[in-house]
Amino acid sequence: MNPRVTTTVIGVLTTVMGMLALLYPAMIMHEVLGFAVDPGFTANFVLGEVRAAYGGVFTVLGIYTILAAMDPATNRGRILMIGLVWVGACLGRLYGVVMEGSPGWWGWLSALFEAVVGGMLVAVSQMTPETPAVTRTTYTPPPPPAPPLDPTATAPVI
Repeated sequence: MNPRVTTTVIGVLTTVMGMLALLYPAMIMHEVLGFAVDPGFTANFVLGEVRAAYGGVFTVLGIYTILAAMDPATNRGRILMIGLVWVGACLGRLYGVVMEGSPGWWGWLSALFEAVVGGMLVAVSQMTPETPAVTRTTYTPPPPPAPPLDPTATAPVI
């Protein structure tokens, strides 16, 4: 499992999912999430919420993942955090299973997807080699030039 390739693929997949929710929130609501507009709210408000929560968040998360993939060793902490976000989504879904019961095959498939994506990112963050310790060096200016020995001496004429 190449850390750069794995992280990039997950980043692209996350970005595509986010962009779909940004561009087609009604389709995501009806075909993927099974949501409907509550009559107590306007349709524009509900579509805006889908765009924000599923579109904006996942698009930015995906782009951030792609950027972190450029140098996985340096971005270990970032990749770990992104992986833990996915694991947290899975744990939230599993908590729903405990509280409400089985979510059906679509819910179990979603939990599996989140666990695999999160687990892969956590694993990638731990398998990249340690970056060398960066030491900070301070600038020490050179000492000032020594004054001339003979105070009557002048600079040579060229």
